[in-house]
Amino acid sequence: MTRTFASVLMLSAALAACSSEEAASSADNAADATANSEAVSAPDLAPVGSPRDLDGARSEATRGGYRSAYTAFSTDACDVTRRETEEGEGVWWRCPGREGVPLFVTVGDGRYDVDAGVENEQFQTVGAFNDLGDTVEWRLHEEKPVAVIFRYLDVTEEAGGRTVLAVEKVGRPGAPGCRVAQISGDTPSANREARRIADTQAADFDCAAEPEYIGNAR
Repeated sequence: MTRTFASVLMLSAALAACSSEEAASSADNAADATANSEAVSAPDLAPVGSPRDLDGARSEATRGGYRSAYTAFSTDACDVTRRETEEGEGVWWRCPGREGVPLFVTVGDGRYDVDAGVENEQFQTVGAFNDLGDTVEWRLHEEKPVAVIFRYLDVTEEAGGRTVLAVEKVGRPGAPGCRVAQISGDTPSANREARRIADTQAADFDCAAEPEYIGNAR
């Protein structure tokens, strides 16, 4: 009887140990699965044109003191500062921006230019007739805007939905900004590439230089 009782105790202990190991293993596997799921399902930084953070309440932190914030864009919210009708129609707007940095938008001959911070003397755009996306992405370094990223929509019939991302350096009084790069919307990880260029090139970009063009972006 004693030997049988002892055997039962030993068997119970062994089963308990196995159950604990299985539970721990299951927990580890679940944790791994969750981590993998998060890694796979974690969204890319919100694409320009699909706002996820229109009021800046949910901005995304990145390395090196840079992060993105997003504002909605529509010329309906802008003030017309100038209108020209004599030599081809042109309209100039001053638009709300972020952190006290306004946007200056010009349209002429069916094409748009966007300056950030202060107006510059260059009209930089996509060659085809175009429109602008409804979201502007701001690249902030230590909470100061250094560049904006926005999307051109090619509105020509043969465009087939072509879009172009533009990276624009934020200008300051006495030091206007300019176009740093244009990236074809079908470039792999185009949004990430635009952010990389904004973070690594915009602050020190020489506006006398030619912008970088990636893919079908002119």
